[in-house]
Parts: sequence; structure tokens; C-alpha cells
Amino acid sequence: MLMNLGEITLRYSEPGDPELKELIQDVEELYPMSEARMYPDKMPKEMMFRIEKEGKLIGEVGYKTIKWFNRKAELSVILTKEFQGKGYGTQAFKALVKFGFEKMNLHRIEAEVIAFNERSIKMIEKLGFIKEGTLREGKYSDGKYWDIYRYGILKYEYESLYKK
Repeated sequence: MLMNLGEITLRYSEPGDPELKELIQDVEELYPMSEARMYPDKMPKEMMFRIEKEGKLIGEVGYKTIKWFNRKAELSVILTKEFQGKGYGTQAFKALVKFGFEKMNLHRIEAEVIAFNERSIKMIEKLGFIKEGTLREGKYSDGKYWDIYRYGILKYEYESLYKK
């Protein structure tokens, strides 16, 4: 695929393109660019954990889009309907916040909540996350577009709440 844009051309390239590989080896070139190119391929981009109760899978909690250079990650939790509203999501979320700051040495943890999910909004705010913005109509569900709220918590905020 080729896109001619006048002065420049965009040409589709495979991930193993040798010239691109050479270009991305120069850290000074990359510094103001995408962090995804700055850390080794072996570093996981996500870490997912099963949530189990009495040996039964009831959901998952994990870090998506881990950015090791910036020491941040996005936390996500999903529970089956049968186990929602019983505190299991809060317990798992809180455990991974602790794990992220104390074991992974993260500086920042982020989360997104769909506007209609009042339980998750309450949970995340109770855990100390601060609403930082809104992705207007960022989620399509049941024939309608919904806002997504972006939340974040910094390591020193976590420490002031949980390390007293």
C-alpha cells in the first residue's frame, strides 16, 4: 500500500523491515518519539491474572498497555455477573494497585470506566483514583455511544492513602 502525500510518501512496511530496525536503534533519534520502540521486546506489554473463587474462574484483573520506560500501566478488571457487587473486583483491583506500585515500581496507574458503570466508578474513586478526563462517546454499546472516564493514581498518592 502506498500513499503519496506530495512531499512525502507513506509506504506500508512489515515489522521486520531492516532499515526501520536500524533507525530505531538510535535512542537519541527516538527520545521524543514512541516509547514502545525504546524498551526491549522481552518486556511484557500486559500482565493478566485469573480471579478464582473456590477453584472456579470468576473473572480477570490485569495490566494492559504497560509502558516500562514511563513506569505506567492501565489496570482492568472483569467479573462474571454472578460475582459482581460482592467486593471481589475491589479486592483484586486493590491487590494489583499494590503490586504495581510496590513490586513493579510503577509511577502511575490508569483505568477507564464506561459512564454507565456506576459501581466501577464508585469503586475506583474509593480506591483513590482521580478522574482526569472524558473520552467523549468513546465506547459503542447496545446501539449507543457512551463516554469513557479516564482515571489515574500516582505512586505518592497511593503511599499517602495506604502507607499511613
